[in-house]
Amino acid sequence: MKCPHCNNSIFFEESDAVAYEYGKENRAKAGITGYDIAHGFCPSCNELIVMIREGKYKGGDYPHLENPQNEDIIYPRGANRPIEPEIPQKYASDFKEAVAVVKLSPKASAAISRRLLQSILREESKIKKSSLADEIEEFIHREGIPSHLSGAVDAVRNVGNFAAHPLKNTHTGEIVDVEPGEAEWLLDVLEAMFDFTFVQPKRLEDRKKQLNEKLKSLGKPEMKE
Repeated sequence: MKCPHCNNSIFFEESDAVAYEYGKENRAKAGITGYDIAHGFCPSCNELIVMIREGKYKGGDYPHLENPQNEDIIYPRGANRPIEPEIPQKYASDFKEAVAVVKLSPKASAAISRRLLQSILREESKIKKSSLADEIEEFIHREGIPSHLSGAVDAVRNVGNFAAHPLKNTHTGEIVDVEPGEAEWLLDVLEAMFDFTFVQPKRLEDRKKQLNEKLKSLGKPEMKE
């Protein structure tokens, strides 16, 4: 798994975890008869990780689960969508907030995400129109935008049903009703935007720098821009 704090790949080794048996009404779930709350510390950054797991309950002197599964990280909040280090802090903080509240208030999460998407389009892609729909329209027709990304961003208008909720289009930060799955879809789109706008360019730049240093050490000319 990846640590939700430092995003490094780690082997999670939990401390003592006491299991609890589900009520009889839950025994119909195939092989799922209990749950536990496990915690441990990242071996890389030493931060606390807490998760709830399901599995086959085994009682006795030491109640535990056999073959724990369906693991869900409950601390830190929003851990299922880690932020890559290349993402600028001003965007990362809003994204974390949108993730943290998505289950509590999809409306609030979607409002944060719409505003964040518009900020990226305006500040990074230099697209500033009178509405989010118009900004999306210009973005998806630009050269060099991968088809999977343009399709995902374009779908924001349809998934959000802008026709029925015009405030989403003209006042992106307004908290209004959301369609089923809309808040989660916006988070998916933002992750794709982050990867295209920040993560891949920075990693390509770093690899190019490393290659040029290697070429220089061999007495060969550097790569051209």
